[in-house]
Amino acid sequence: MEEVRELKDVLERVEGKLIAAGKMYGAMNFGAWLSVMLFYYTIIGVFKPSWQFNLVYWPVAFIAAMGFTGKVWRRLQRLGRITGRKAEVSTTGGILITLAWITGIVLGWGVIPGMHLGVNAEASMAVGFLSFIAFSVFAMWLVFAKYGGIEREIVPAFLIPAMGVPVARGMESGAMAWAGFLVGLGFSLAVLLYIYSAFKAIER
Repeated sequence: MEEVRELKDVLERVEGKLIAAGKMYGAMNFGAWLSVMLFYYTIIGVFKPSWQFNLVYWPVAFIAAMGFTGKVWRRLQRLGRITGRKAEVSTTGGILITLAWITGIVLGWGVIPGMHLGVNAEASMAVGFLSFIAFSVFAMWLVFAKYGGIEREIVPAFLIPAMGVPVARGMESGAMAWAGFLVGLGFSLAVLLYIYSAFKAIER
């Protein structure tokens, strides 16, 4: 009987560490995109590049961020195989997440700014940017809830940008910079909550 309890304790600790690793992966995902966005703001604030810079920066940043998160994901998969619990992504879920971000891009950078919802062009762009993040992350959260479980840590990453939309509409100056800080706040809180969840899982 004692051996059974010891085995159960060992399995629970292993499961806790695997859950913690998954939470750390979530934190690194949001951390990577937060770094990409803040680095962009750092560059444009100092050098003030032309709009063509976006055509170079964002594809390169996307490849770099995906390469980093992909490397972390492969390590998580290896850890899952060692512990006997596979970490896999549903094909359907992956497709839906991709579609969510594509739809968000179309809405946030095309449709919504064209509706001129803000007091000026910059405010309208800020509304589109916040809507893009809020919609895409919310849709991704729904996919996670359907195929993997509810990730409560993600909520600030879409809720805070969504709450900022009405304010951004009326900002006569600095709307895009403010929107960027708001998204950064939401992502930072998501990272913090993921790390907190990881610590809780380790304590199991």
